[in-house]
Amino acid sequence: MIFLVTSSMPARPADPYAVIKAELIAQFALGPGSLHGPEHWQRVEDTAVRLAQLGGGDVQVARWFGLFHDAARHSEGTDSRHGHRAAGLVDRYRTWLGLTATQLGLLQWACKHHASGQTTDEPTVGACWDADRLDLPRVGIQPQARYLSTVAGRQQALRLFPAAAGGREHPG
Repeated sequence: MIFLVTSSMPARPADPYAVIKAELIAQFALGPGSLHGPEHWQRVEDTAVRLAQLGGGDVQVARWFGLFHDAARHSEGTDSRHGHRAAGLVDRYRTWLGLTATQLGLLQWACKHHASGQTTDEPTVGACWDADRLDLPRVGIQPQARYLSTVAGRQQALRLFPAAAGGREHPG
């Protein structure tokens, strides 16, 4: 008698990004029109990839960050555990992501702590966090240069928002 052993996740699909994105959108509690939903995820992904390229960060991690970082939100307002839940989603899909253990660690760290107000010298995590913070105008908050980790992120904030050196404070 032959027994087949199966994992909780099927084999990696040919295009894991498209499959994961569709699944995350389908399960997203706030719906596709949310301020923290798929349109935001895409803007963060695009910006994170660009910042990672400019600052020597990992583009693959930046891309996945855009998709995962807010995908487990339960509220448009305060939701202090959403980053930890996002890291749990990363773990769920880890075999599909094509990342090394180091890359997975960076992605999970970036997701867990992206709304903490911290900055970092780590170029990949900095690109991820800056990308999310540079999209704060969607909720009426102007990004502040002091909450941005990368030179490119600070330059973009100052270029797009001339008053980014001051004004309403909010870390992310």
